[in-house]
Amino acid sequence: MSSKLYRAAVITAVASWCFVPPLHATVATNDLLSPELWALSNSPTTQAAGTSGSGTGEISGTCAVRPEINGDEYTCDSYIAPGTEDMDINAVEGWQAFLPAANLLQDQVVIALIDTGIDYRHPDLRNKVWLNPGEVTGQDSNGNGVDDGCEDQVDGDNNGYLNDCHGINTLVPRQHPDGSLNAAAGDPLDNAAGHGTNMAGVMAAEGNNASATYHGGTVGVAGLAANIRIATCASANIETDVFPLIPGVGVPAARESAIRQCLWYFYNLKQAGVNIAVINASGGMSKHINLFGFMYPLVADDYLLNTPEMFLLADLLEAADIPVVAAAGNNSWSIDQTIEERAYFPAAFENNNIIAVAANNNQGELWSGSSYGRWSVDVLAPGESILSTVPGYPIFPQESADFVVTDGTSQATAYVSGIVAMLKANQGTQHLDAFSVKRLLMSSGKKLSAGVDKTASAALVRLADSNGKGALTCQNQWFSRRQKPKADRMIALPGETVIVEFQSFNCANPAGTPPISVQVSPGGTSFTLVDNGTGVDTIANDGIYSGSWTVPHGAFEYTLSGGFDTVTETTDQLQIQAAIVEDNTDNTDWVGSWWASIYRPGFYGYNYRYATVNDPEKRFTWSPSVNDAGYYRVYARWPAGPNFATNATYRIHHQDPVNATALTQEVQVDQTSQGDTWIDLGVYWFDNGTQAIELTNLFANGTVVADAVQLVPEP
Repeated sequence: MSSKLYRAAVITAVASWCFVPPLHATVATNDLLSPELWALSNSPTTQAAGTSGSGTGEISGTCAVRPEINGDEYTCDSYIAPGTEDMDINAVEGWQAFLPAANLLQDQVVIALIDTGIDYRHPDLRNKVWLNPGEVTGQDSNGNGVDDGCEDQVDGDNNGYLNDCHGINTLVPRQHPDGSLNAAAGDPLDNAAGHGTNMAGVMAAEGNNASATYHGGTVGVAGLAANIRIATCASANIETDVFPLIPGVGVPAARESAIRQCLWYFYNLKQAGVNIAVINASGGMSKHINLFGFMYPLVADDYLLNTPEMFLLADLLEAADIPVVAAAGNNSWSIDQTIEERAYFPAAFENNNIIAVAANNNQGELWSGSSYGRWSVDVLAPGESILSTVPGYPIFPQESADFVVTDGTSQATAYVSGIVAMLKANQGTQHLDAFSVKRLLMSSGKKLSAGVDKTASAALVRLADSNGKGALTCQNQWFSRRQKPKADRMIALPGETVIVEFQSFNCANPAGTPPISVQVSPGGTSFTLVDNGTGVDTIANDGIYSGSWTVPHGAFEYTLSGGFDTVTETTDQLQIQAAIVEDNTDNTDWVGSWWASIYRPGFYGYNYRYATVNDPEKRFTWSPSVNDAGYYRVYARWPAGPNFATNATYRIHHQDPVNATALTQEVQVDQTSQGDTWIDLGVYWFDNGTQAIELTNLFANGTVVADAVQLVPEP
């Protein structure tokens, strides 16, 4: 632990004979804490003590905890590790490239923040808070610094919220029992959670506001843009009823009904002419949640967001062309919908206006707490050790506690929302629709190796950059990657049709590339993906190339190759198994002790089970379901092990198609070899319905392994 003293960041040199090097890669503002904002500019340098007169010569990162502020100086008690050069969003370069747009709707771009509220009196935020033109009068007759329209107890815009000058509060009723409007519902002042104020600082804390009476503080992504404001809907709080199985545990959360109320509020503002440029959704929910390394099931229904009403609202916001930036969540697992319990909403919604965000650290690695998803998460942004604002009231009344260092995909989401707001306020990008904004962020970012198999784009968002990269400076940045099917290996039986989709675009624009040819092996056939609005391609020239292929009879595994993946820099390959596959974790049952293990490599799925050689007999049964009666070739697989049985016995229970009688065939296999391979057990007739394939350790001379079986239809 160490303590260093820092003066205001505007001081970089004292006389010609005494140069004080920058403490870190400083952000180009006069805000006291700007050197601590690594996410805006991450260039580690040698630290020097500000006024103590002795430099340490140490290279370290930014403050690891809340800095202690005393006037125009601050100290840090501990630091994070030094950052890797240029693992940031290039904010300074972006501010230099930004050209304010003329003739903006109502002269402002508005970020819609769904969170715990906002401390609109915070000195770094009070000038960045939206003022509802439908409520204000432009007068302050009583001289208290508040527009009279915000305190006249009149619903000036007739939207059902009293004095909603900065947004609304859904945590209280909109009306009193007597039917009169509740003034508290029009006041989105932050609550004890403080999360909304923290997000607002990341997005748009005012920069260059240091003065004789204020030290400045932090600066947000959009903090130097004069015409960007934040409107707020307070919907979340610390709740103790989120997990019915573990009552009393308080976590920050918002009920689905409250979030819907927020979304309708911002949608209606958009329809009324307010320039809602982006909705920031730093929160979310899945059916399961990861707490302290344990997966807790059964989130209370009131907090689940994958409801029919939310799906309809997501479609409505897409039709209204409102970008929604959504956090991937802090569960440290994949939110792809292949594992339904972990799918995190709203990030996992598939609408083209939703931009899902994972978090990286100052090394360019995925933050350890970040959720991710190759098929669900679009981009990355800084989310570890982020310094930002917290409420001065009612939580921290003292000045030195106006700022805090926190982690999360929430912070990453706020950075992306700030960038989207700047795009919508920038002359060259203000007219981009929501899908174009999403394409631009995915194609113009800095590729991180940590995101290649964790996100769709592997892109660390960049506000501006060299060599044609950066959202404000993007030129000739081609992005191409498969988006459907949402797996690199899948099962499809003969006769089923597989829809294949590729995203392909150049910066914000559809790439205009020729149709994509996909080769099929074995068989030597091919099919074409097009973006012309014909066949399975629903919309022409949207950068989504679509085609279909029907699985033939003849082989049980096919490889579809075609389309260049610009993230992996290889030709895309999709493996399709034309079979019914049952893993040991699927429809199975067993008699006796079958222990789960992952010790031997080469197993299928998540694990395998094994039984030792002891009396009595132990049996493991797979129960695959057959929809179409016919002949099927049966395969089994296992990981190889030297102590496994050389005479493990499978019993295939099948039928006689002529006499309609039940039959059983026993097949012995050597499980000490041929691991990680599908082994042919023969061809059998199965009636439609549930079947039984059994493995026994009876008379086995070693450990018997139950992994997976598959049934492949015969031509």
